[in-house]
Amino acid sequence: MSSLTSSIADLQRNRRQWEAFTSEGHCVVLAPPGSGKTKLLTTRMAFDLANRIPRPQGAACITLTNAAADELRRRADSLGVERRSNVFIGTVHSFVIRRIIEPFARAVGRPELTKLTIASEREAKALLGSLVDETFGWRDARLVASTIEVARQRLAGEVEWARYGAPVRETALRYEQELARRGLHDFPGIVATAVELVERHKTIRQVLMAQHPHLYVDEYQDLAPGLDRVVKALCFDHVHGSELFAVGDPDQALFAFTGTRPELLQELAVRSDVRAVELEHNYRCGAEILAVANRMRRGRPPITGDRPGGHVSATCCPAGLSSQFSQVVAAASAAAGRGVPLHEVAVLCPTRAQCSEVTAVLRAAGVPAFFRDTDYRLTTVTGFVEAAASWVTLGQERSDYRLGDLLVRWRALLGRTWAKADATALVEVLLKCRSREALPVPAFVEDLRARGLNRALEQLAWVAEAPELARMSASSAGLTVRALAERVRKHDRVSVTTMTSSKGLEFDVVLLTGADERSIPSYQSNTAEKIAEDRRKFYVSITRAREEVRVYYSGFVVGSRERVFAGPSRFLREVELA
Repeated sequence: MSSLTSSIADLQRNRRQWEAFTSEGHCVVLAPPGSGKTKLLTTRMAFDLANRIPRPQGAACITLTNAAADELRRRADSLGVERRSNVFIGTVHSFVIRRIIEPFARAVGRPELTKLTIASEREAKALLGSLVDETFGWRDARLVASTIEVARQRLAGEVEWARYGAPVRETALRYEQELARRGLHDFPGIVATAVELVERHKTIRQVLMAQHPHLYVDEYQDLAPGLDRVVKALCFDHVHGSELFAVGDPDQALFAFTGTRPELLQELAVRSDVRAVELEHNYRCGAEILAVANRMRRGRPPITGDRPGGHVSATCCPAGLSSQFSQVVAAASAAAGRGVPLHEVAVLCPTRAQCSEVTAVLRAAGVPAFFRDTDYRLTTVTGFVEAAASWVTLGQERSDYRLGDLLVRWRALLGRTWAKADATALVEVLLKCRSREALPVPAFVEDLRARGLNRALEQLAWVAEAPELARMSASSAGLTVRALAERVRKHDRVSVTTMTSSKGLEFDVVLLTGADERSIPSYQSNTAEKIAEDRRKFYVSITRAREEVRVYYSGFVVGSRERVFAGPSRFLREVELA
């Protein structure tokens, strides 16, 4: 039995999954945590490419993050998805650059867009920050930059800008003008350009729909409004629209800082020309964990499951965070004593500062822990270098990666320039490095650059990642390839991450710190919208666990001058844990 046939048979055992898999026309799947949505999405795409989408047509499968895109490619490859030049699997930003702007910019009289220079995240933030300072001077402007960023992500109209006030709008316009003067673009600007091209030019829509008559979207609730408009322009043309198969969960929308609005998924699901299917079965969590999660599903059908047991508890630590961290060490050690692998234990914190602190406490107590707190960001390119270093030095048993995964990611990086010889070139570099584990990281990066990585970085989709790769080389100058692999190794180490970054992950044991009012939800969450997102973060954190959730709180938080006694998090009270 092929892997695709086996996966289809698994879906057939779940009534709701099978209903979605066999649907015709546009379909939106509302999928709670642990309900198998990624398996459903990739299996449907693999089946369609094998049976419903003849050559030379293709398909596009898009998601928000690099990590999610890597997982989609891995699953698609394992299901035997046919490799066609017009089958795209990647992030939404990569899609708008590689499939919309790059091919059509010259045709619509915008040749300057064919060679984009994308400002790095640090460069863009520094520029916007300086312009905010110039405009507002001594006035309190702490929220201006974030307001502008979200408004631009949401493609705010003049009415919305007017609500923010003239100085905010003026600063945003000056920022865009200064980017243009420097010959730079940022991702919100690129998305706005893609929306303009697709919505204003019928021919572009027709070509894209002919190339990608089927569009698959993962985590639809994470799409910013501009990207939602691209999808709707391609799928709801009412004549030749691409067929949409989307999965998502408004209860897991955690990226408001990028302009996302979970309401977009809900609005899509109630359209008369869309079939909505709501999954209800969770394959991950024990019964008690599901019972707690269901207390947060206001007005939504309860999640069902067939895993027995599960444990959820909340512990008050009156001495503060230091006491919470001590409890974390004890719980992680106890789990390891029961035979739970350390990489199946996760510590989730509301802030990166707490992540750093608890990681230090764990390590000081002799408990290996992994927390990504490096001098460079994890991107598609830097993540690939880390994965390659891990494979060549730690071997199949201890590494988090397999050679097949690396080759899938290598091909995605090289895109249209990929040739069969590139796979051989990569394997040669990796095997050569196995005998030179003391090779400095910058030399390893240069070897990869020479064998194809430079070609990847010349493409519009990855050109913005070149500065991050340079930072990786500079910050790792004193490290060998083995040392880099050890630094980023997750196997046999407790995973420490923020609540936001835990989305998409799962563990046997979850330990959640800082569950105090003014921490969860944050003291900065001063609107109903922000509190709602913090509530979703708590919900997502609880549902990462298969067997055990332990939550820690102290009843107070430490402010800039004094302790603030606000009690345990309101969300603990909501789920009857405090």
